[in-house]
Amino acid sequence: MKLTEALSRYVVIQDLSARSEVLYRHSITKFGEFLGHEPTADDLTSMRVAEFLRWRATNMRAGKPISPDSVSKDRSQILALWRWMREEDLTVGKMPRLKRRPKIARTPRAYTATDIGRLIVRARRRHGRTGGLPSAWWWSSILYAQWCCGARIGELMQLRWRNVDLVAGRVLFAADTRKGRRADISHALPADLCRQLEEHRRGPDDLVWPWDRRPTSIYPSLRVLCRTAGVAYLPFHAIRKSSASYVHAGGGDATAHLGHHSTEMTRTHYLAPAITQTRSALDFLPPLDLGEDAEFVPDEEAA
Repeated sequence: MKLTEALSRYVVIQDLSARSEVLYRHSITKFGEFLGHEPTADDLTSMRVAEFLRWRATNMRAGKPISPDSVSKDRSQILALWRWMREEDLTVGKMPRLKRRPKIARTPRAYTATDIGRLIVRARRRHGRTGGLPSAWWWSSILYAQWCCGARIGELMQLRWRNVDLVAGRVLFAADTRKGRRADISHALPADLCRQLEEHRRGPDDLVWPWDRRPTSIYPSLRVLCRTAGVAYLPFHAIRKSSASYVHAGGGDATAHLGHHSTEMTRTHYLAPAITQTRSALDFLPPLDLGEDAEFVPDEEAA
């Protein structure tokens, strides 16, 4: 059986989201590139998968090495599908004991409030139309909303007008549009954003921000906006991190703001030290006595 065929069953039985299916199919595609043919159940052996992961880790994309997180994602997804196939008697053989690849804890990076302001101001000057709406309105309002709500870009792009209350200044992100699909979350909207949204309010079942291009083209479009605004590019998720970091720095509950179940998740992956850490270790270290003469005198003998 082809792994793509098994995945089609797995997606339905496990009730995976469309985004998850895309990620699984990408891992299978890369496995096929390594094998030189479309992967089947017969290719699920410890040696084959281990060799694939080593190969994947040494690959380059756009002149840069593949990130360890991407390799770990491929490993976990292939093993999850493999485990399910064994339970369903779709393949035989023992499950491998592949060594876990180390997860690197990256320091969260986020846009500053000044950066966000520049992006929104520049977005208001965009020409053309996006999703049938003025691009200036589309981009400036979605960036402002993400900053206020700390929502994922995917959640914003699935938001429908029936969940937006411009009178009360509230927006509801339904559970079925959120990662994990476990709970709704509600956020407040500022009055000026409500007035802007009112300009192009449509029917209750319409998307607030419809997208009429390839799904992935939104990312290079943000990169262009950053360049024209004079802001260093970071992905959309960095705006979510910015929102959480400023909420935390102001004394708010960033974990609740993001809808996380774990404060550790928020602290480790979302709070940008450049925003949240108003003091550093240098504020607590005592000054050193380096003498009255601060001039550097080279060691003649060493020279």
